Amino acid sequence: MTIFLSISSYKDPLLINTLQSAYKNAKNKDSIIFAVVDQNDQKLEVDNFDFFPQLRYHFLPAEFARGCAWARSLAQSLYMGEDYFLQVDSHTIFEQDWDEYFISFYKKLSKKFYRPVISSYPRNFEIEDIETMKIKRHQEDDSNTHVMVIDEENVFKEGYFSMKKGLSIGDNEIKKGFLIAGGCLFSSGSIIEDIPYDPYLYFDGEEDSMAWRLFTNGYNIFHTPNTPIFHYYVDPSNIVTRPFHWDQTEETKRDTNWHDLKQRGRRRLNAIVENNLEGVYALGQAKNLDDYSLFSGLDIKNKQVLDPGNVFNFNKLKDLKWNQDSEKTGIFG
Repeated sequence: MTIFLSISSYKDPLLINTLQSAYKNAKNKDSIIFAVVDQNDQKLEVDNFDFFPQLRYHFLPAEFARGCAWARSLAQSLYMGEDYFLQVDSHTIFEQDWDEYFISFYKKLSKKFYRPVISSYPRNFEIEDIETMKIKRHQEDDSNTHVMVIDEENVFKEGYFSMKKGLSIGDNEIKKGFLIAGGCLFSSGSIIEDIPYDPYLYFDGEEDSMAWRLFTNGYNIFHTPNTPIFHYYVDPSNIVTRPFHWDQTEETKRDTNWHDLKQRGRRRLNAIVENNLEGVYALGQAKNLDDYSLFSGLDIKNKQVLDPGNVFNFNKLKDLKWNQDSEKTGIFG
């Protein structure tokens, strides 16, 4: 069983560490196919990696980068029919046997649901010593399920886009969710063909639109306990830093204005919600956004929060059994 591991990077000094961590800690090392889009000033010496034959590496000079969703779409273009798909950020560390973890949960969920999706915001790690790469994992002893909710202070922050956050739920049961994280997204490899990343988005709306497209195409989103990856989140005290595509210093090096890309992405998000888009990047036909509102308590079309307890704190979905068909229980009606 092969895993297509999608990683897009923008001038990230932790990219090499991420690749090495994924390979070192995989139970079935030969089954991992690395799909890497490296937007940088200098290429990696990829033939030095032990897993070079498993590495599909696309280098792009950083001045030609066009944003997160575009890069992830480009990484997906390297797909060649692998069994499973995992997308992570380029600043991620992996726990031992992470591949077996995702596949085993996927198989369990597949017994009840059509092509489930496993996603969450991973727990945080920080680097204590850059020379020795001494790592400190935050919430390492928290094996609870971490779910995703909307940040109450940033709901419908700009149009249809809302900021999200992770929440430790207090138990280790599988939870059915309504949001996804771009930095931890696992499913069947066929998800790339069914619901590919939209290259016309920029950054905001990337996770929102993917969650809506998955839901309306009949996919089911799940949060699982003790996710075996950790993420290096942005913090002013970080020892290792990286530039962002929208930094002013980065802007001077390229012809493409990041603000224009952002506005184009916002128009794209509007087109998705307002059904002014056709084809593979549009909403699906199995369900609609009214169904999503009923399930989640978040009315996307009218930019309203119908169930604050669930949208901001996961109250109703917390008590829902993962293998229960929630849309037939009436608990959101």
